[in-house]
Amino acid sequence: MPRDQTPPQASKKQGLQPDEQKFYGVHACQALFQRRPDDIVRVYLTEDRVKVFGPLLKQCARDRKAYHIVTPEDMERIAASVHHEGIVILAKKPERWNDRRLIAHAEKVMADKDGRDALLYLDGVQNPHNVGAILRLAAHFGASAVCGRTQELPALAPSSYRVAEGGAEHVPLCELGAAEGTLRDLKRLGYKLLTTSSHAGESLFARPMPRHVVLVLGGEVSGITKKLESLADGLLTIPGTGNVESLNVAGAASILLAEFWRGGVKK
Repeated sequence: MPRDQTPPQASKKQGLQPDEQKFYGVHACQALFQRRPDDIVRVYLTEDRVKVFGPLLKQCARDRKAYHIVTPEDMERIAASVHHEGIVILAKKPERWNDRRLIAHAEKVMADKDGRDALLYLDGVQNPHNVGAILRLAAHFGASAVCGRTQELPALAPSSYRVAEGGAEHVPLCELGAAEGTLRDLKRLGYKLLTTSSHAGESLFARPMPRHVVLVLGGEVSGITKKLESLADGLLTIPGTGNVESLNVAGAASILLAEFWRGGVKK
């Protein structure tokens, strides 16, 4: 297999294109290659990752896409991080869903009489690492999308994709331009909209989770807005000792999604 060991700066294109993103981390890059190989532009990796990513390098050679074997020191500069795990891929950003795409998905789900579906709605969650962790959880428990209002869902840095451990390739982010209207449309289709609170509401464990549900998680500081509270079909709380005021938003998402998953497990 040919190896291009040209110093990265000698073959580097002039900056990233608007639709391009750096990705690093073994699991994030493996998932990208498996799900979107045609979106890959260029690959950098350290010598110890050549065997692990052999199929990726073979495809790069076939497709005449550049790849570079670099030193750990060069890799830190390319990734701008010490947490690169020996691999950086320059690729197109994942496509984000919009209102229309989300409703089309929901209609398809509702047409299946045996279907179940969980969607997450992040109301003002601004921490990209929390969003990365939530994407990982959503992929593990089978949520279909992580949604938020347009321009409120944060752009994800390469570190966020690494935190997602490949989950960002399985679960799309969905930017809603007409959030309240789209949530009403989901309710009309049969989805239940459930908001969450650390100090009020019915226990999550009091009754089975709905088969089609939108779980709303509030921002790290301000919580859920009054507009969304007024749309909700119910308010849930995760019971505990009360020794801490609340759970981290990703921790709360994990418990909610685990309970949804448990409800679909056949005895």
